[in-house]
Amino acid sequence: MKITTQVLFVLAAAFTLHAAGADDPVATIDKAFVQAYEKGDMATVKKYLDADFTWIDTDGVLFFKDDVLALGLKPLVPSGGDVKIVEHKYGKVVWIQENEGNKYAAHFWVQRPAGWKLLHNSEIATRPASENPDGRSPYAVPCVNPCQVMPYQPVTANEKAAIKGWQEQEDGTPDHWKLHVADTQVVIGSYGVATKMDRWNGISKRSPDAPKVAASPLLFARMWDLGTAVVAIMCQPTYNGKPYWSSRVFAPNKDGLWMMMESYHTTIQAAGVMNEVQGK
Repeated sequence: MKITTQVLFVLAAAFTLHAAGADDPVATIDKAFVQAYEKGDMATVKKYLDADFTWIDTDGVLFFKDDVLALGLKPLVPSGGDVKIVEHKYGKVVWIQENEGNKYAAHFWVQRPAGWKLLHNSEIATRPASENPDGRSPYAVPCVNPCQVMPYQPVTANEKAAIKGWQEQEDGTPDHWKLHVADTQVVIGSYGVATKMDRWNGISKRSPDAPKVAASPLLFARMWDLGTAVVAIMCQPTYNGKPYWSSRVFAPNKDGLWMMMESYHTTIQAAGVMNEVQGK
């Protein structure tokens, strides 16, 4: 079942990007949430969890709220002085990253009528890049899914705008990708960390004669429209690799252009390598 919270289309989200401060209310709540887990104070933990809460662990297993509580899952990144905190604000969505060594956690907080709730938690313990079986298709792949058809139907104006921007971003045209990815975005994946510039350097060095490869098809999506931003969970295969979950925030910039602001890529380790076969 797809849940949306607001139909109003907002042309520009007022967002700020900075290290979280001690006086920041959402950062304070986030710290209290992690500490409550460490103390075993599950009454406080439950108070902060959204009704639609989901959790993706480092192996790419997706858990829903009831299962998270029943299984007693614990946060990958603890609280403490060695943990690096980054907070990005998108109006009614606040994204907080916690990092200690190779361990990363992204907390997606959303403003509900009852206060700030944790909608999603995505965790990654990065692995050696040499273990990554993923590869790029050696031949052209047109963008049918997700550019023309996909197994998801956006409902609100914001969802439709976010999807439209993402479809253009993923159509295999380098400049379209660059246009719709936020300059501040740092992708955390199961096999490494990459800034937008890191990724663009690789994309821009491709030969203009190289095959135009669109994004791999969308297998599953769920989106939440908070008015100022859209939170999305998506599942996609990779060419010559394993499928992955992506945990994303989409929001419009000051000019109303919808962009991908955040993205965590968690490989589904239990899945097999999915080989693409060129059609005749």
